[in-house]
Amino acid sequence: MAAVHAVERFTGFSDDAIQFFLELQAEQSRAWFKAHQDDYLRLCRRPMELLVNELQKRLVDVYPGIADVEPHIFRIQRDTRVSKEKLPYKTNVAADLPIRTRREGEDQHTTPGLYLSFGLDGEFVAIGAWHMDPPVVARYRSLLDNPRQGPKLKSAVDKLAARGWRLASMETLKRVPPPYPQDHPCAELLKHKGLAMSVQPGEGISATASYADWAEARLREAAPMVSWLDRNLS
Repeated sequence: MAAVHAVERFTGFSDDAIQFFLELQAEQSRAWFKAHQDDYLRLCRRPMELLVNELQKRLVDVYPGIADVEPHIFRIQRDTRVSKEKLPYKTNVAADLPIRTRREGEDQHTTPGLYLSFGLDGEFVAIGAWHMDPPVVARYRSLLDNPRQGPKLKSAVDKLAARGWRLASMETLKRVPPPYPQDHPCAELLKHKGLAMSVQPGEGISATASYADWAEARLREAAPMVSWLDRNLS
């Protein structure tokens, strides 16, 4: 009789994962990390891989192109050459997954995608286009000023904000850029040089298998905003 192999599934991030990050935060040394690297892989990286792979399968009907991309797990080592933070190790595990393959000439940050983070540096789910290069920013602002397109995006963003999502981007201006008036209906969106939104889980959810259900539901409700970005800016 053939052996039946159990399929490994996401079951949540354990308390031991948080304890690992707390100890890493206190030590911040290569020697300590090398001695505990297997703990990182088992407690942090593997659950994140399972979570993002499960979400990728679940969300194909909403974001069809997501089936064709490879999830990316970020390195835990920090690039201190370019980061303002100079400690060598991050205290979170994170992954991103574009909603489709990148088109020729398209900046990697412009392609809409989802982002997951767990740990001391942040516990949240995010989706959108974190950064736009100057030509895309110009097109984005022009569309926000369009009497048909601007209200559509603002409505999608406002609905997400009412459900607990927060607006974010790599770079945000303090004032609405010219030539747009400071009281423009899309003033807040015009300040951003990207458009992503993030939402945090309730206490204890990430420690259970139901975190995948919660993340799936939240990423589904962001589909109208993501569809607008992909349709108009890509």
